[in-house]
Amino acid sequence: MKIIYLLHRSGLARLSVGPAKAEREAGGKGRREMLLNVVHAALAGRHARFAEGEGRALRYLDTVAPFAGVPDDPAEQDWRDLATLVRRTGGAALHREPGVPLDAWAADHRIDLHRMTVVQFSGAGLGAGPADAADPEIRELTVADVPAMSDLAERTRPGPFGERTIELGGYLGIWRDGVLAAMAGERFSAPDGGGRGWTEVSAVCADPAFRGQGLATRLIRAVAARIRARGDEVFLHVIDTNSGAIALYERLGFSRLATVEVTRLTPRP
Repeated sequence: MKIIYLLHRSGLARLSVGPAKAEREAGGKGRREMLLNVVHAALAGRHARFAEGEGRALRYLDTVAPFAGVPDDPAEQDWRDLATLVRRTGGAALHREPGVPLDAWAADHRIDLHRMTVVQFSGAGLGAGPADAADPEIRELTVADVPAMSDLAERTRPGPFGERTIELGGYLGIWRDGVLAAMAGERFSAPDGGGRGWTEVSAVCADPAFRGQGLATRLIRAVAARIRARGDEVFLHVIDTNSGAIALYERLGFSRLATVEVTRLTPRP
């Protein structure tokens, strides 16, 4: 069965701000609220070329990413349209939140993710300068590298990775002895209506044989530097039980914005 994920907010935490507080307070509230429904915002905007839809319900092409979205404050018709869409595409795994007509859906799985965004760009955290993108061992990954990327993702489980996921954004990797030792790239990306937006660092993973060498940190910094150079804010998702990754992200300047509850659902006949 093909799987689709629908991500919405289940809780919004207070976002502690650093030196950029004035800029964030002046125009950030709407941008943070947009981030909470970033899947639909991406599919309706920057990623429209990867979208298929039914009414206002949208999903990524199956070969790109297994995620779907409905608008903020969806009406019953939006959920009916989503059910039509996922029946047509083979199944669904949807986020469960207040307002979902559960009598129309069957639920069988749940995970919690922390959605984290960067609030610090100095000191030991992420930088915004070219040095973060100039690591000589890091190279751009291409379509020719997809088999190695898929193999690494299958073994390390950083999240869904399809044959066309690479098209969502620039993926970077570090190779050791002919093996893809680590990678990271971009996934969800949505504008804020003012020429800027949010872009997610995704598929952060390292081959077990090369862990503990700081490869993931270097790749996160490089991907984040690219995103910041375009004027976007940086964010990512992490499973709430992955304490090691959460600690790493906090050291790099990330702070929790929301907890996203993902419940796999399928529409009833």
